Amino acid sequence: MTVVQSIGECMVEVARGTGQARIDYSGDTFNTAVYLARAARSRQTPVDVRYLTGVGDDAESARMRARWREEGISDDALVVPGRTPGLYMITTDGGGERSFSYWRSESAAAAMFAGSEWVDLVCGDYVYLSGITLQLTSAISRHRLVSRLSALRESGTKVVFDSNFRPQGWASVEHARTAMDEVLHVTDIALVTWEDEHMLTGCEDIVGCVERLVELGIHEIVVKDGEQGSWVAGDGHLTHVATQAVVPVDTTAAGDSFNGAYLAARIAGEPPLVAAAAGSVLASEVVRHRGAIIDLSHAVSGLA
Repeated sequence: MTVVQSIGECMVEVARGTGQARIDYSGDTFNTAVYLARAARSRQTPVDVRYLTGVGDDAESARMRARWREEGISDDALVVPGRTPGLYMITTDGGGERSFSYWRSESAAAAMFAGSEWVDLVCGDYVYLSGITLQLTSAISRHRLVSRLSALRESGTKVVFDSNFRPQGWASVEHARTAMDEVLHVTDIALVTWEDEHMLTGCEDIVGCVERLVELGIHEIVVKDGEQGSWVAGDGHLTHVATQAVVPVDTTAAGDSFNGAYLAARIAGEPPLVAAAAGSVLASEVVRHRGAIIDLSHAVSGLA
C-alpha cells in the first residue's frame, strides 16, 4: 500500500454564512489529505493517507482527531500538553473569493513546528507539504526537515510541495521565497499556483514560472491558474489543461482539492495530464459549495 504523509496544521474552521456560522476542521494540507483519501477510495487505489501535526490534550483536539478517522486518515500527530488547535475564520465575498482571520500563534501545531523533534516522524512513499507548513517552522527545524527529505528521497520517497503563499504569515516576501526554495531544491512534484509564484518571484508569465522551477531541479510541475485551468510541465513540454466553467461560491479549497485528486490519479498510474484533468474536475465541484471540506453527498468523479 502506498503511504502518503501530509504535514501541516489542521485548525478549527469558522465559515460565515447568511445569518449563521459553520464550524468544521480545515487547513491546506489537511484538506489535500481528505480529498486524496476520498479520491483514492473512489479509484479503489490502496493508499494510507497520514497526517502529521501538533495537537493539544483538550476535548477539541480529540474531536478533531476523530474527524480524521472518519475520513480514513491515519493519525501521526504529536500531543503538546496545554495547547489547543488554532482557529481561523473565512469571510467570502459575492464572487466566491475569500479572506481569512487567524488565531493560531499559540496553537499546538505552532508549538510543535517551532521545535525539531517532529522531523524524525517524517516518512512515507510520498511526503506532502506547503508554504503554510513552512510558516510554522523555525530555521533550525526547517533545515533539519530539508536534510530529512533529502535522505528520504535517496530511498525512493517523492516530495510534493505547494507554495501556497500567504503574505501575512511571513516576515517578508524574501524570507518566504528563501524558505520555500530550500524545500523546492528537494522537491519531486511541484503543485503551485500562478498568482502565488508571481507574488513570490516576480515571474511575469507561466513559462518564466516553470523555467525557474526546472532550474531548481524539479521534473514534474503543475501551475494552477484558477478559472484559466492549469499548465503541466514535463519532459520539455508545457501543456494547458482547461477547467470546467462554474460560478464559484467559495474558493477556499480549490487548490487543495486539485492537489488531492492529482496525487490520487498519479498514484493510480495516470500520467500528469490525466491527473491534472482529474484535479480540475474535483476543484470545479468543490468551489460550488461553502467550506473547505464538502459533504460526500456532492459526489463527482474523483471524489468518492
